[in-house]
Amino acid sequence: MLNSIRHKNVSKNFEDMTFKEQNQAMNRTALQFRRQLIIHLRTAKADGRCTKEVLTGRARLLGRIFESHAKEIETPAISLR
Repeated sequence: MLNSIRHKNVSKNFEDMTFKEQNQAMNRTALQFRRQLIIHLRTAKADGRCTKEVLTGRARLLGRIFESHAKEIETPAISLR
């Protein structure tokens, strides 16, 4: 019980987490994104939008994120600040 209370009141910055904790946090974020995407596509369909175009737009966004990090890995100086 104390753990759940502590979890609500005290949270680590992502940078302060261990690799394992970061991995778990990223997995939770990915699952949340998946749920949000399903709802977003359902809303897009209800609004008469092309769900394939909406999905393609989200895929392009994620592609750009991964592409930028792939380029950073190729160059030795990675700066997040």
